[in-house]
Parts: sequence; C-alpha cells; structure tokens
Amino acid sequence: MSFQPTLATIPLHSHHHVRQGLEAQLRQFWAMYTALPTEANRYQLVRLERLLMEI
Repeated sequence: MSFQPTLATIPLHSHHHVRQGLEAQLRQFWAMYTALPTEANRYQLVRLERLLMEI
C-alpha cells in the first residue's frame, strides 16, 4: 500500500502561501477580465475562485 499525501498533511503555513498566490492571480485576472471580458478570462476567474474555496 502506498502513501498518498492529502491537503491535510500539508503544514498550515503552506496553505497561507498558496492562498496568497491564488489571490494575486485572481486580482490579475479580474483586471484582465475588466479590460477584456473574454470567455477565456472568465474561465480563469471561475477556476481560481473555486480553487480558493477549496483551501
């Protein structure tokens, strides 16, 4: 049986850095979507928002 790490095994401080990175990307894509509201930019916004909710 092999061990597969889950999110629960990642130290809490790692989540903080991941969250900061995702929030920075989200701000960047909101700016891009505001300037150019394409379907691709909207997709990235939704994807990032969902990732942030999972953390």
